[in-house]
Amino acid sequence: MFELFYIPAFRTLFAAQIIALIGTGLTTIALALLAFELAGNQAGIVLGTALAIKMIAYVFISPLITGLIGNNYKKLYLIVFDLMRACAVILLFFVNSIWQIYLIIFCLHALSAGFTPIYQSVTSEILKEDSLFVRGSSLSRVAYNLENILSPTFAILMLSFMNYSWFFIGNTICFLFSALLILVTKFPEIHVKKMEFTPIWKKATSGIVLFLRNRNLLAILSLNMVIATSGAMILVNSVTIIQGIFGLSESKLVLAMLYYGIGAAFSAMIVFIISAISNYKLIMLAGAFLTSLLSLGSSFIQSYEALLISWASFGFLSSFILVPMGQILREETDIKDRTVIFGAQFSLSHACWLITYPLIGYFLVFFGLKVSFMIIFSIVLVATFIAWFLWYGLKGKF
Repeated sequence: MFELFYIPAFRTLFAAQIIALIGTGLTTIALALLAFELAGNQAGIVLGTALAIKMIAYVFISPLITGLIGNNYKKLYLIVFDLMRACAVILLFFVNSIWQIYLIIFCLHALSAGFTPIYQSVTSEILKEDSLFVRGSSLSRVAYNLENILSPTFAILMLSFMNYSWFFIGNTICFLFSALLILVTKFPEIHVKKMEFTPIWKKATSGIVLFLRNRNLLAILSLNMVIATSGAMILVNSVTIIQGIFGLSESKLVLAMLYYGIGAAFSAMIVFIISAISNYKLIMLAGAFLTSLLSLGSSFIQSYEALLISWASFGFLSSFILVPMGQILREETDIKDRTVIFGAQFSLSHACWLITYPLIGYFLVFFGLKVSFMIIFSIVLVATFIAWFLWYGLKGKF
């Protein structure tokens, strides 16, 4: 995997990704604290709505950008999107009402929805060999897991001598530094061939159509719902549970998120090891089924210590589903359709989060902690069964 860093363009782009991820992680934590400051125990609803707005941008704007952006001026687009994201984040520093959160979050993630597919396409152009691209994709997954660890760690240190609102300024600096790294990166030259005109809506939906016609990929969609349902409980309601119900400090919230990230990163390494000798689908189904049992057990949480164990376990099981997912997508598609299929996975997986973010936020407010986890258990169990049925039930055997 180290040979990737001998490629200068990948090295600088990957550094830009890491820096932007850390800054975004700090903003995620600060946003939760800001929501609690403005709405108190109703923070779950505010944060759930804000994250739902983020998913709307991802689901609907990302395919549109993919249809509009061609092979020209990708470097310029990436720099402009980073600079505009920096401007959007700095505005969060001045927020004093809930509607302002919603507006800025939409603008910020609309820009991210434009940035991400362009960044991924440039990476695929730099890593031309299939084996290099697979390793590059794996490294990006590790980076996302490490962000869940590093961002809370930095947050714990920073909260000891500054207010959380300064995290927004930190993220602004990260986006500016990311833009600088992209500026100095030498992008590959792309020779564009003249192609027949294709309506934008057809470009944007082609991958989703292929995805939904494939029974094995529909199982992936069902497992996306497992991740979104259990993950939404962590991301949306941690601040309300820890600071509202348990009455603990901001640092305890950050520590809980740190446990979740450590669990995910640790299991990612385990899955990479056992995947060589195991069936990818069985690994994912096992992770999903254990997530349902963990959700049931978490309904009896009565202490912060038990919550830490539960959060770390949710993170641990999430990688059992997420890490092998890319390999299943590759196995189920032709090379010519792979880009649009991965794009469809991005859009459809975020559509699942779009549903669960506000839903899980309302569950805790209106039904309480125990009933919320019981509902999550039911949803995850049904989604797991659907995935099993699509992969194995129709065949009548394992």
